[in-house]
Amino acid sequence: MNVNHLNSFDYVVVALYMVMVLAVGLYVSRFNKKTTDYFKGGGHIPWVLSMVSLFVSGFSAFMFVGAAGFTYKNGGAAFILFSLAFPAYMIGYWVYGKRWRRTRIDTPLEFISRRFSPGTTYFYTVLAIVPNVVVLGTMIYTLVIFVSTALGFNSLSFVIAGQAVSGFQLTLIVTGIVMIIYTMLGGLWAVMVTDALQFVILFLISLIMLPVAFTILGDGSFVEGISTLAREAPEGYWNPGLTDRPQMFWLAYGIMIVLGYNVNWHIAQRYYSVPDERDTKKIAAWCAGLSLLLPMLWVVPVMASRLLFPDLASMWPELADPSEAAFVTLALSILPHGLTGIMVAAIFAATMSSVDTMFNWMAAVVTKDVFVPVTKIVTHEEPSERMQLVVGRSCVAIMGAISIYVALQMNQFGGSFDTYQKALSLYGPSMFTPVIFGLVFTRTPWWSGMAALGAGVGGVIVANIFANLSQGLTVSSFGDLFTDVNVIVAGIDLSRYEINVLVGVIVSTIVFFLSSLFDSRVGAFRTRIESLENDLRTPAHAVNPNIDLRGILAFRIAGWLSIGIGILLMIFFVLRPGAERAILNTLGGGLAVVLGFIVVRWVGKLIPAEEVLSED
Repeated sequence: MNVNHLNSFDYVVVALYMVMVLAVGLYVSRFNKKTTDYFKGGGHIPWVLSMVSLFVSGFSAFMFVGAAGFTYKNGGAAFILFSLAFPAYMIGYWVYGKRWRRTRIDTPLEFISRRFSPGTTYFYTVLAIVPNVVVLGTMIYTLVIFVSTALGFNSLSFVIAGQAVSGFQLTLIVTGIVMIIYTMLGGLWAVMVTDALQFVILFLISLIMLPVAFTILGDGSFVEGISTLAREAPEGYWNPGLTDRPQMFWLAYGIMIVLGYNVNWHIAQRYYSVPDERDTKKIAAWCAGLSLLLPMLWVVPVMASRLLFPDLASMWPELADPSEAAFVTLALSILPHGLTGIMVAAIFAATMSSVDTMFNWMAAVVTKDVFVPVTKIVTHEEPSERMQLVVGRSCVAIMGAISIYVALQMNQFGGSFDTYQKALSLYGPSMFTPVIFGLVFTRTPWWSGMAALGAGVGGVIVANIFANLSQGLTVSSFGDLFTDVNVIVAGIDLSRYEINVLVGVIVSTIVFFLSSLFDSRVGAFRTRIESLENDLRTPAHAVNPNIDLRGILAFRIAGWLSIGIGILLMIFFVLRPGAERAILNTLGGGLAVVLGFIVVRWVGKLIPAEEVLSED
């Protein structure tokens, strides 16, 4: 099968998508009257929109890149990988969703101040912002590898202001700038509106690729395609075992999923941004169900790629892990021009969702948890809402610029998706362990969060140093923490990812609960913790059951954008009716229009409910 790069039709689709997301940012910026609107949607995000945003924000280029590579190599193990989200969301359903809403906070780290201390917030800020900028750079880099390849830009070079820039670098810079401007303008409202649109795009592409991939594999028969895969898949392909990772990966990954889907900051932001705690159960339940079904739509076709493209290494020699190109290769091979552009936009959109979410909460942390209290100390006055919005948007711009710089340097760290996992596991387990326990157990002293986090990160660094030394590797720079290692401890095979996760969680957990032996409630800490305990006991129900008009408008925007994309695809079919598989443009366009009209009509029934919700 031939792999087609994008043509002028696809460029139009990608360009129009860029224009649309920037227009959305401009439009919803008028929703942001104060910082609570910018960072949490004013606490009035409709639960359905919050659910879609939560679900989609969990999928960046990971789903199309890292997960595709994992599925291509491990086959049946992928079903386990994606089913782990279900129990994680159900824990949120029973425990953490309502507790986050009851905290009645505006930013994620505001909980840290209430549960532990303002000093702990600053400690978390430093340890959260710095590595997350690296994570952001990794996510942008991973995305641009495939976007620039699909666009055919990798072989191009440009001269800008006397400086030679490769096509890849230019794509990365432009992509990063669009993400920065978008988040600066719209805040959380912009992120959630585009999340809804991305949900439509992901669903649309996956719904088409699944039957088409197996029909091609079966030489015109979908059923025969499935039979062919079952019959001719490599030996052991359907076994749940792993071919490229230690078996302890399952435990480490499961722990990260439970932490990430319950107390990661963007998860918390979705839960506390709804008007009623009962909405959090709806969000968690729907996300749990969707996590079992929808990922299979874009993972199962990758299994067909194993037979359609058995030698990806020769097709993508420039990639460190060619198997990560499995999904993109399949899409470029079977989708017509037009839908191919939508596919690239979908990969862009998914990563943009995650990146924008991280930009938003990091800006919220710096603004609400650092700038505001420091300004109060220095000037004895609280900064105005306008000033806080300016600072928040400036933070997005600065952190975005740094992330772009990190992404440009990422090839020094290997540049593969494994870099993302390693970066996240260096600090994530130690950071979120005190949070997941602190939400349900409050009998620890104010310093327990700092102690648990510091001990966990310290333990991870020490363990990594020993791992490097045992393998004869250097430990002279930060980059040495990203080299591959495999060590055997008590007969158990561990890679760097498992070392980071297990050491971080174990050390942090031990220190957190040992600190309860020194629990003492005096002064300001006693006031804070007793107030938090009272809030956690008190249900957070909306005073007014109506839906905020801004939430209705957000849905309507997403619906009309879906209709616009659908019409665009059908226009492409009219312009090039004889192109290979061009009928898929009509099918995809029709589905997008139908989904868009369903959303718009549903929203139309809610428009009379214009009274803004009052918060508890």
